[in-house]
Amino acid sequence: MSRGDQRERDRQKRQAKEAAKNKGSNREGTPLQRNQDDAAKLQAKIAAKAAKLAEAQSQDTTKGPVVRKKVAKKTDTLDDLLSSGLPGGNKARK
Repeated sequence: MSRGDQRERDRQKRQAKEAAKNKGSNREGTPLQRNQDDAAKLQAKIAAKAAKLAEAQSQDTTKGPVVRKKVAKKTDTLDDLLSSGLPGGNKARK
């Protein structure tokens, strides 16, 4: 009886699903034009980042490089880990 309504709902659901799947690929132009646009945007981004880095270096000449705190490395062996918390000494069993 209400088969027509079900078809409409299924059609809308499928269209929404396909639209979500194809969300990023709806760009205009040929692949060659898109590649050229992407390359130009990437070059602009790299140039802006280089300018920002050069500006930061020119303003911050008083500080030296950041030195990391030296931390001693742990060299626990398996025997050390297994014997932790146990009373010391190797007593011979009889």
